[in-house]
Amino acid sequence: MPMLRKLSKIYTPYNGLLLIITLAICIFQAYTEVVAQSNNTITSSATAHIKIIDGDSLEIGSNRIRLIGIDAPEYNQYCKRNNQKYDCGKESIKFLKKLISTNNITCNIHNKDKYDRFLCTCYINNIDINAELVKNGHALPYIDSPYKKEEKEAKANKLGLWSGKFMHPRLFRRLKESQKN
Repeated sequence: MPMLRKLSKIYTPYNGLLLIITLAICIFQAYTEVVAQSNNTITSSATAHIKIIDGDSLEIGSNRIRLIGIDAPEYNQYCKRNNQKYDCGKESIKFLKKLISTNNITCNIHNKDKYDRFLCTCYINNIDINAELVKNGHALPYIDSPYKKEEKEAKANKLGLWSGKFMHPRLFRRLKESQKN
């Protein structure tokens, strides 16, 4: 009889209800994430939050996304403006956060990269986020990128990176990698 009392204290009808609610929430979140990936798009929502990793990488829910066609300064990269060192990597992140703000975004999936991230063009309404980063000088286009016109505009107006001196993010990564070896 004492064993039965111990078990009755551990398992109550409320524990069963709690288990059912927890399972329902997990199923709902899994469902919304699957819905968010339908039709070669990933969409942020109340359950699939946006997390900015750096100026050209983010996460929506558990989906890791790399903005295609652009290269933003690395998180720990510094540049020079008016002979002063500044955090151009963090400035790029700050611009992306401000651009996205509390808006939902939709990302069109093009492919996956070697790190298993989705390569995407992302939009707020009809605004191309990738293009906005380049147009405001917070990212550079890749050689085969469609964002060359935006780069010329940023360069002519001395915006973002173009307001001073910087090392191309690709070269910065290679330099950091060679220093490790």
